[in-house]
Amino acid sequence: MENEPDHENVEQSLCAKTSEEELNKSFNLEASLSKFSYIDLDKELEFKNDLIDDKEFDIPQVDTPPTLESILNETDDEDESFVLEDPTLLNIDTIDSHSYDTSSVASSDSGDRTNLKRKKKLPDSFSLHGSVMRHSLLKGISAQIVSAADKVDAGLPTAIAVSSLIAVGTSHGLALIFDQNQALRLCLGSTSVGGQYGAISALSINNDCSRLLCGFAKGQITMWDLASGKLLRSITDAHPPGTAILHIKFTDDPTLAICNDSGGSVFELTFKRVMGVRTCESRCLFSGSKGEVCCIEPLHSKPELKDHPITQFSLLAMASLTKILVIGLKPSLKVWMTFPYGR
Repeated sequence: MENEPDHENVEQSLCAKTSEEELNKSFNLEASLSKFSYIDLDKELEFKNDLIDDKEFDIPQVDTPPTLESILNETDDEDESFVLEDPTLLNIDTIDSHSYDTSSVASSDSGDRTNLKRKKKLPDSFSLHGSVMRHSLLKGISAQIVSAADKVDAGLPTAIAVSSLIAVGTSHGLALIFDQNQALRLCLGSTSVGGQYGAISALSINNDCSRLLCGFAKGQITMWDLASGKLLRSITDAHPPGTAILHIKFTDDPTLAICNDSGGSVFELTFKRVMGVRTCESRCLFSGSKGEVCCIEPLHSKPELKDHPITQFSLLAMASLTKILVIGLKPSLKVWMTFPYGR
C-alpha cells in the first residue's frame, strides 16, 4: 500500500513531461512556419520587382536618389511652360488674327524633380495657342468708343451686355450698339439725357435681340427697340428714387424683367401695352431692409427645353451678403431654396 503514492507521482511526472514536449514541438512548428512565410514573402516581393520593366514604363534612371531635405528645400521651376501633348485639341483654324489680338497665360509645370525633367516639344505650327481661355482685344469696338468720346462727348464705357449684338453703355448716358463684325449699328440716347439720368450702370438684351434695357446711375430705366433705334419706355418710378440700378435682366418671358438697385432691393418689371400705350408695372420681390441683395441672375432655359415643366416657374437666383436664394416668379412668388454661406 505504501508504493501506490509513488506510482501516482511517476505517472503525473510522465504526463507533465509529455505535455511539455508537445508544447515545445508546437512552438517550433509555428516558428518554422513563420520563418518560411517571411522567406516566401520576400521572394514574392523580389519576383514582383523583377517584373517591373523600366523601359516599358519609361522610368528614368536615378544615379543618386534625392533626400527628403533636398526635396523639401527645392524651389519650383517656373521657367518651363506647359506644352499640350495632344495637338488635335488645338483649333487653330478658328483663330482670326485680323480682328483681335490673342494672348494666353502660360502655365508652369513644377512637378518635375532634379534629374527627372523631361520635355516634349510640339512643332511650331501647334505652339500658337494652348490655353483653355482666350483673351481677345476687340480693336474695332475699342477704337470707335474712343472716337465717340472725342467727337460726341460719349464718355468712358461703364456697362456692357453681350449677345448676338454687343451693347456698351457710357458715363454720359449713351448706349452704343455693335454687330458681330464690330461695326457700329446704333447710338442710343443723348448727352442731355445722360446729364439728367447719369451714367448707364446696367444693360440687358432680350433673347431675340429686339429689345435693350438701360439702367442709370440715378435710378431711371429706358427700353429701346434695337431694330429701329426707337425709345419705347422711360421708367422713372419702378423703385425708390435716389438709388442706382446695379443690375437689370430680361427673363425668358420678353414681358418680364428683374432689376436690383443700390439699396439692395429687387424688383419685378412687367411690361404691358394697353390701347397702344406702353406701360410698366413694378413689384418688390426683396426689400433691402431684410439684407442687401448684391447680385441677381434669371435662370434661363434652353429653347429645346421649352416644354419642360420647370420653365413655367421663371426661376430667379439672388445673392445677398449672407445667403443665396432661388425663387420662382410664376405662377405665384415662391422661395424654392435658401443656402447660407456659413454652411
